[in-house]
Amino acid sequence: MTGDLTRPPAWAGTEAPNPGISRCHREIFLFLQALLLLATSALALAICAWAWTLTASPFVWFDGVLSPDGVEALRPSRWLTWGHAAICVLFLLTSLVCRRYGVGAALLHVLLSVIWVVGAAVAMSLEFVRISPEAVLQPSVREAVALLLALTAGQVASVYVFEHTRGVEWWNAPAYAALTATLVSMPLFYAMAYAGEDWIWLNRMSIDVALKALMAFALLVPYFVLRPLVRPREGMGGY
Repeated sequence: MTGDLTRPPAWAGTEAPNPGISRCHREIFLFLQALLLLATSALALAICAWAWTLTASPFVWFDGVLSPDGVEALRPSRWLTWGHAAICVLFLLTSLVCRRYGVGAALLHVLLSVIWVVGAAVAMSLEFVRISPEAVLQPSVREAVALLLALTAGQVASVYVFEHTRGVEWWNAPAYAALTATLVSMPLFYAMAYAGEDWIWLNRMSIDVALKALMAFALLVPYFVLRPLVRPREGMGGY
């Protein structure tokens, strides 16, 4: 049965909807989202650069605690640096992106971060950008590739863990995500970078995992502070 042709449409008296305007709004929204993800991924690159510069600063807190007294070769400060701790800020950033925008945006953030890091590495290899070799430890190609792949895998895993644990206690998702990133990335990194060499890399891996596990809980403080500023979008879980 057809409607009454004499009756005015439901939107009579108001301006008719314009699909073009909605499409324009959507395109603007997507453009702004793309800019934001470019910014967060550039921030991830800055975090990596900052952590790398801190590899010149030994981390001494574990000396005498996680190493036998009198065994100088096993003192963590001989190789463990503040850069090992600072890189965990990368996991915090990924969790904040996932909290705000969800899995899809967080995975895109990780991908863009990898592109930024690879681009920076190429620029450094061509000497377009230089960091004084006296200020930082220079990794081998094997170590650099292993770290990039391991951190990428760890962050991807952390994104899914964050999404499945959000919305319960506020600290669950960021803590579990950071611990997941640590437990995935560090064994991968040390195995890819040092397998086949002296057994001491197993000792170093254990200490590095312990440090990053502590950082997972320490970084709950800035996460808590940033929660009101980085609220989940409508439809996202969490509070």
